[in-house]
Amino acid sequence: MNVRLFKDFMRDHLGITLFYFISHLLVSLYCKHYINGSIQLMYMFSIYLYLYLVFMIFRFIKYSSTRKEIMMLTENVDIEDKSYSCEQLAIITLIQRIHHTYQEQLHEVQTQAANTHAFLSQWIHNMKTPLSVIDLILQNHKLNGTGEEVALKHIEEEKERMFSMLNQMLKFFRLEQFTRDYNPENINLLESLRSIINSKRNQYIYNNVYPVVECPYENIMVTTDSKWNSAMLEQIISNSIKYSDAKERSKPIVFHIEQAGALTVLSIRDEGIGIDKMDLQRVFQPFFTGKNGRSQHQATGIGLYVCSEIARKLGHPLEIESKVGRGTEVRITYLSKMKDNVTQMNG
Repeated sequence: MNVRLFKDFMRDHLGITLFYFISHLLVSLYCKHYINGSIQLMYMFSIYLYLYLVFMIFRFIKYSSTRKEIMMLTENVDIEDKSYSCEQLAIITLIQRIHHTYQEQLHEVQTQAANTHAFLSQWIHNMKTPLSVIDLILQNHKLNGTGEEVALKHIEEEKERMFSMLNQMLKFFRLEQFTRDYNPENINLLESLRSIINSKRNQYIYNNVYPVVECPYENIMVTTDSKWNSAMLEQIISNSIKYSDAKERSKPIVFHIEQAGALTVLSIRDEGIGIDKMDLQRVFQPFFTGKNGRSQHQATGIGLYVCSEIARKLGHPLEIESKVGRGTEVRITYLSKMKDNVTQMNG
C-alpha cells in the first residue's frame, strides 16, 4: 500500500472521521446513563467501528482509483468510463480540459518553433545566393574588366533582392507578435492603395508595366489594420510586377474595387506568366516557389505565405486564380464601413 496515498486519504477524510467518532462518543455517553452493562456498550462500539471501516474502505478504493485516473491524465492516457461521484467527475473533467488546452498550446509552440527553425535555415540558404552572385560579379569585373556601370547595375539588383528578403523575414517574425501590434481601424482603401502604387513607381517603369485603378468611388472605407494591410498589398503588388513578364510590350496591372453589401472586394489582376494549375494549390505554403520560382532566381517562397498569414489574422479572405500565359488575379475581401460614409466621386 502506498503510505503517502493513505496519509492523503486520511487527511481528506479527517472531518468525516471526527464527526463519526464524536457522534459515537455522544451516543455512548447517553447509553452509559440509561443502559447498564459494558457488554451492550462494546456491542454498539463494534457495530460503529465495523460500519466505519466498511465505509472508509469503500471510500479509499474510490479515492485511490480517482487519484490513479488523475495521474494517468498527466501521461496523456484516456481514462475509463467509471461511476464517479459528481464532484470527482467535475474535477476529472476540469483536469481533462486543462490538459487538452495545455497539449494544444504545447503543440502550437512546438510547431511554431519548428517553422521558425525551417524559415531561418531556408532564409540563410537563400541569402547566400545573392552574395555569391555579387562575388561573381566582382571577380568578373576584376578579371575581365567588365564595365563598372554594368557591374553596379547587377549589384543593385542583388541588393534589392537581399533587401526584399530581409523585409519578408522581418514580417514573418512580427507575425508572432501580431496581437500586440494589431490596431483595427477604418481606413480609406483607395487612398492606401494609391499610396502603395506610387511608392513602386520605379518598379513599374523598370518592368515595363503600368497601374490601372478601377473604382466608382473616391472614398472606400474598410475596417482593417493599416500597417499590416499595406504590408500584404505591397507583397502582392510586387509579385504582380515581377511576374508580369512585360519585355516585349507594356502591360497593365488592374486594381478593381467593388462593394457587395457589407463587403468590399479588392482585385489585383496582371497579364503575366501565370501560375501552373498544380502549383496554384501550394502557393501559400512556406518556401514553395513552383515552376515560376525555378525560372526566376529572385523567388524565395516567403512572400505569399506571409500574405496568407496576415490575411488570416486580419480576417480578410484571400483568393487567387491564375492561368499559365494569361495572368494572375488576387482577391481580398474586407468588411466595409457604413454606406453613408462612402461618397461617390461625382458627389
